Amino acid sequence: MGEAVLNDWEPANESCNFRILIGPAGRGRGLGTEATTLILDHAFTALRLHRVGLEVYAFNPRARHVYEKAGFTVEGTKRDALLFDGERVDAIMMSVIARPIKTGVPG
Repeated sequence: MGEAVLNDWEPANESCNFRILIGPAGRGRGLGTEATTLILDHAFTALRLHRVGLEVYAFNPRARHVYEKAGFTVEGTKRDALLFDGERVDAIMMSVIARPIKTGVPG
């Protein structure tokens, strides 16, 4: 079906990168959204990370939509940063920051 990976872990910065690939047989079934949500929960809860970042091909709006649903926001564009089928393409940089845990105690 695919893979979802946290990599380039930087313990001193409490951050890492994320990548995911859902193969053709798994697409259109919500697996990307589910896997992304589960990985982020693990990153922020079990690993106690503060930030998870990623890069996505600029021509891949389907993936970008999944990331935005999971809470990622666009940080910027790296022009001609990636090669795809011999052509240079832009990379959209995105990240999500850990949400503060609400304790129920007024501020």
